[in-house]
Amino acid sequence: MNEPNAYQEILAKNIAFLRRRLGFSQQNLADLAEIDRTYIGYIENAKYNITVEKAASLAQALNVTLFDLLDPNLITIYTASKNEELIALNMILPQIRRFQTLAEANGINDIFQDNGGKLLQVLLHTGLKILPGREGNDAVDDAGNEYELKSVNIRLTKSFSTHHHMNPTIIKKYRKVDWIFAVYEGIELLEIYKLKPAHLEPYYVAWEKKWSADGDKDINNPKIPLKYVRLHGIRLL
Repeated sequence: MNEPNAYQEILAKNIAFLRRRLGFSQQNLADLAEIDRTYIGYIENAKYNITVEKAASLAQALNVTLFDLLDPNLITIYTASKNEELIALNMILPQIRRFQTLAEANGINDIFQDNGGKLLQVLLHTGLKILPGREGNDAVDDAGNEYELKSVNIRLTKSFSTHHHMNPTIIKKYRKVDWIFAVYEGIELLEIYKLKPAHLEPYYVAWEKKWSADGDKDINNPKIPLKYVRLHGIRLL
């Protein structure tokens, strides 16, 4: 029989550890994962070259992910703390760090600030690039065309925020670019729309009138309704 490779040994140790931690016998785990009990013994002794399908079944039965089963630090993470939520956080941190590395490669310094994680999704879906040093979530395409990026979480609101100091100077800038609107439910990206300046002109006119009527006072964050975006936007996703 071939010597077990490193992944087989990691998998064997992690499965055995998690099974015992949950108080399962090998038969209990076999029944939950719908795998023959004999295979569980082989797997835990690193004597079986497990398929992805069986590994996925075991991960589900043990309430972890495939990544967790192959994590060489899994046992250390679990034994270092009795705080279950801290354990869960430590388990997913490697993937969060990968997410942050991907974000930095796309010009986003922090996925936890200023909707950085959501902005990364929008950039990757649209092929746009962030414009460094610009106010707001401005982006550019390969042809040099600039865009204003906005997102909304429909669990919280049904309208898009714009600018906290809306005035003719900002409106003039907005009139030159297309807008990208991303619609989220929580952290799940549902839709992306593009609106051209002509689509948003009614709002620009209304904001200019309000600015003048208020004595040339900046408008605090006027909104664009999601319903309007869905009705007039070009859907990209």
